[in-house]
Amino acid sequence: MYQLSVLLIAYNNEKYIKETLDSLIKQKTSFKYEIVVGDDCSTDLTFKIISEYAKKHPYLFNIQQNKSQLGILNNFKTTLDRCSGEFVFNFDGDDIVKDEFALEKLAHVLKNNSNLGFVDSGFDCYISEENALIKFWNKKNIVATKKEYKKRMLLGQVIPVGICFRKDLMYKFVDFEYFIDKKITIEDYPVLVDMVMNCDFERINESLHIYRLHSASYSNTKSFDKLFFLSEQMLNLFNYFKLKYKFPEELNESYLELHYKQLLFNCGKNSQKKLGKKSFNSIKKKSFRDIIYYLASQYPLLLKIVLVYKKTYLKFMKPS
Repeated sequence: MYQLSVLLIAYNNEKYIKETLDSLIKQKTSFKYEIVVGDDCSTDLTFKIISEYAKKHPYLFNIQQNKSQLGILNNFKTTLDRCSGEFVFNFDGDDIVKDEFALEKLAHVLKNNSNLGFVDSGFDCYISEENALIKFWNKKNIVATKKEYKKRMLLGQVIPVGICFRKDLMYKFVDFEYFIDKKITIEDYPVLVDMVMNCDFERINESLHIYRLHSASYSNTKSFDKLFFLSEQMLNLFNYFKLKYKFPEELNESYLELHYKQLLFNCGKNSQKKLGKKSFNSIKKKSFRDIIYYLASQYPLLLKIVLVYKKTYLKFMKPS
């Protein structure tokens, strides 16, 4: 009997999956755990690599490649249904668990308080294209008050890297059927909002993982059309939860402000004049950064200046 299941959804992670799996099989725990993999029809060697690990560690791995592509959320739910552990550690095929006692620490918190729905933990952010490492990137969320953390979760400001859930409460509170029926492609935000609105939670004030940010990741795509699609899905999800949980108007205004600021940022990077102007006009409290990206959306030459600044900034953050 496994106490914890690592829920690993994978898709075309050939370049990074070995590091991910190596970090998971090296975990030192006082309990049995399993690695449950759901590969969503990878077209590269991802599933072959996973299969090789499964052959070497048959009692550790439970792997499956979907017969047809399900999409992130549906793949997450299908893989969750195969997990047998009391706790579920959600992880992606391009991230790394850097602390060999991470699973032990996460499970310990949940075991000591049966009322907890999940426990979050810290992570470093590694920006692949820039070879830049930002240590304990989510520290502000980890050390924030529970009230502030919850607010940031609802605003979509919590990146779910290294979160461990209590499985029975996920089934109780997360409306997977609704999200799948609506063809939602984002799995983390809807799961976390339903959990944070119905369960208590804790956080470990320590960086246990490495979140890899790269151009091939789903949420970090360079395609403006995909970015806009994700932005609209997030807005629709927020509006759904706003009605479901009766969010205060102040929270709604904060979300819209952040929504249009992020949209303006993407418009600036992609020279989207019309939408850039609309987004800029929708922002009530405009910052200098907003002005820069508005101008970049209208005058593409300014975008090059912004990118040069960003590259120079990241140079000082490269690991030694």
